[in-house]
This record gives sequence, C-alpha cells and structure tokens, in this order.
Amino acid sequence: MSVDFLAGSWIYRSFRNLPEILPRIDPDQPNRDDLAKWSRYLFGQGEMELRPGYDGSLAGTFVMGPQLEMDLSGSIIQDNNRTTLLWHAIGRSGQQSDGWIYQYQGDLVPNWVDGKRQTDAIVGTVVRSVGHDDLAPLATTDRIAPSGAVVSFVMVRKRFREARELIALPGLLLQKLSSKHHRLHHLLWHFTRNFWTTLTPKQQAAITERGWQPPRPQQPPVRGTVASREKDNGAGEDFLFMHREMLLDVRRILAANNLPPIESWKDIPKPNRSSDNADGFAVPPNWSRPKLGEFKVLEMIKSDSYMLSRMSFLERRFKDPEYLRTLTLDQLGAKLELQIHNQMHTRWASQPLDPLTLQPLPEGRERYDVSDKWSEPFIGPDGKAAWYDDLYDEYCSHVHPVFWRLHGWIDDRIEDWAKAHGNEVSRKVVKEVSWFEKGRWVRVADPWVRGTNHDHRTMEQVLRILSGKDPEAPSSHMHFTGLKLTL
Repeated sequence: MSVDFLAGSWIYRSFRNLPEILPRIDPDQPNRDDLAKWSRYLFGQGEMELRPGYDGSLAGTFVMGPQLEMDLSGSIIQDNNRTTLLWHAIGRSGQQSDGWIYQYQGDLVPNWVDGKRQTDAIVGTVVRSVGHDDLAPLATTDRIAPSGAVVSFVMVRKRFREARELIALPGLLLQKLSSKHHRLHHLLWHFTRNFWTTLTPKQQAAITERGWQPPRPQQPPVRGTVASREKDNGAGEDFLFMHREMLLDVRRILAANNLPPIESWKDIPKPNRSSDNADGFAVPPNWSRPKLGEFKVLEMIKSDSYMLSRMSFLERRFKDPEYLRTLTLDQLGAKLELQIHNQMHTRWASQPLDPLTLQPLPEGRERYDVSDKWSEPFIGPDGKAAWYDDLYDEYCSHVHPVFWRLHGWIDDRIEDWAKAHGNEVSRKVVKEVSWFEKGRWVRVADPWVRGTNHDHRTMEQVLRILSGKDPEAPSSHMHFTGLKLTL
C-alpha cells in the first residue's frame, strides 16, 4: 500500500486509560456529575493533517484550537500488511502550546472483508514527553499529567472534499464540456498523436481514411544533444495551440454569459494536504493502481518533496527568460507537456468513482469504454450533481475545474517565451487564435487541433480502431439513464 494513502485530515481524540465503567449519559436529561466524569476521560482532541513523504517520512500539523497548534514529524513503517506510524508533535513558539512535546505510535486499522460503511482509522498511544498543566476548562487536579503520562488515541479520516464541490464550473459550461462529443474529441486528439507510432499499418490506414491521422505524432523531449534523435517534428506546437484554442473557447462562453473568468494559476500551488480543500487546490490522497503498477509514481508526484524540489525547479526554469530564449516553440511545448504538465494532472487527480455505484475505481475508466454513464450527470458523494471528471483521464480531465487553472498556467508560459524572444518572432491569427508566424523559432504554420471528420460516428469508429476492434461492428456500450438536469 502507498504511504500517501494516509495523506489528508484526521479527527484525533485521546482518552485517559481509566480502568472503570463510565456512567451512561441520558441525552434528554444529562447528569452534571456524569458529564464531568466523561470530560475527565477525554484527554484531548483536534485535527491532524498528515503529509507523508514517498520515502516513508511523515510531516504535518495538529490543530486543537486557536493558538493551540503543533508541528508533526516522524516516519511510516510498512511490514507485511501492517502500517505503523511513529511521530512526535512539538508546540509552536508564541502559542499556548509552546514547549509541549508528545510522542505517538499508531497503526492503521485494516478493513474487515465483510465490513460495511467502514471509515479509515488509526489507533495507538501517546506519551507526554514534557509535563505541563492542562488548559481550562479541563485543568482539574486529576488531569494534570506529568512527563511520561500515557493515554490512548483514535484518529478517523475526514472525507476529502473534491475540487468540483468547491470551485465547480458553471452549469452551462459543464453541459458543453461533459458532452460525449467534446469528450471524444479531446480523447482522440491525445490518443492518436500519443499512440500513432505503436499502431499497425492497417490501423494507421483506417484512421487516415477517416481523417484522424495526426500530422505530427507526440515526440518526447530529451536533455542535451542526442545524435540519434529524430528532428523536432512540431508536435509540441500542436500541444500548445490545441489547448490555447480550448481556453479561448471557454473564455468566450463565460464572457458571453456574463460569468466571471476562470483565473489561471500564477504560481503552482504550494503543498496542501488538507481534506477541507478550502481553495480547491489541495492535493488528493494517492491510491493503488495494481494493474498499472503506478502507485509509487503517483505517491512521489503527490509528495511535498516533489513539489518543493522537482516541480518548483521546473516552474522557475519555464519562467526564466534566459532559458526560454534557447528553446523553439516546439521544444517549449514538448518539454512543458511531458516534464511538468502530465505531472500536474497526476498530482491533482483523485481516485475516480463509478458513476453508477459510487464505488472506488482504482484503475479508472477502461481506456476505450465511452458508454453513456461516463458522460451523463449523477449524484455524487456529497449529494449534489456531479460529472465524471478524472483529471488522470483524457476523456474527462477537461471537466475537472483544476484543468483550466493548470492549463492557464501552461498557456502563460507561451507568452513568457514570446517575450523572451522579442522581435525574433512575429504574431498572426490562426483559426481565430493569437499565434506566431512560421520561422526560425516556430516550425508549424497550421497547428493540428482535430480530425477533418469530427462527427460523432466517425470519432467512435476511430476509437474502435485504436482499441483493435472492427470500426463497423455495432457498439456494445450500455445505455445509462442518469440524472437529467436543467442547466
């Protein structure tokens, strides 16, 4: 199991280890003395935000109230099927917690095979390393715990609030972006250029016949000079242009309906693992993808250390005019796509849920399944309308609200590049999009954004060809009668 599974917010409660039966509390007529006994049994409570490192380290914060915050540091040990957490908490200077030190040891509770509605929990014990008086109103004589006092604790995970719950896209925009036609276009644009060189000649011919041959297959960037590498083919420019056109289309829709624009990220958000996800940009917990064997990669990219090292380095690099002056527009696009863009999608992706059952889908949507359930609205875990918006999946990533923030950041790097090159590049309009004249720094005169035949039937045929199936065979996709909304 990935240690990043532990990331997020946990409600913490600790209890004195009293060897006695506490009185029952009548909720309608509570007895004051009985309540007092229960209050002395509860030792402490608050909210812990855990930030695991993919190397097994553990950091975080513990908030028990105003001016009662502590910083966490420790490690995670995995032995067979057991996950143990060892950490300490240190009070913050200038707060009421100043000088407090506690040490914790807890184990992640395994789920029961036949259990229902289970909640992730960590149980263990905590020792007070430095003695101090408890704070009012619990500062009674029998609650003053000296150094070495041990109590038990239980931590229960808070549900991670998804970005769609906090910064949802406007309904009329969702109606367009979540349509099967729009999803197919975005999927096929990526799939045909990404997989073209892996297809058989027969598949390539069938896709070309239907107008979806990518003029420039995706080409990975390289570091330094590699003599055997093929000459830059312009695919990086296609990547930048296609997404700029998408951004322009969305901005026009919002403006035409007097809706506020979606603000691009000026800077990539700093590490935040809070389950409350106040601004919509907290990093969701990792999950295991057994079939793809990718959980270690996900774990690394979601970690604080990845953001503070690799991603922060790349952000500075792609804003540096000295570096940008060395790149063609094609090189900029290829490097942005494969060195930081893909990782941004991964970092802010959540484990997807099946729209029909709301059960976790560790592997996500099957690559070539475009049945109706993936494109129609459904009722999400929060009881509100939702659309399948896996940021890790080209069929639906553009339905996720973070997509437009991160692609706005990508698009702004084009302007940084143009500014760095000054009068060495000239502007022009291509397909109503502000772009650049072909020349020394620009390879492509007419970037590729879609196939020549982008009707619904043709796109489904192309998808079936990519999957290795007969494009003319009847579709076996089930029909999904989902939630019908007036948007």
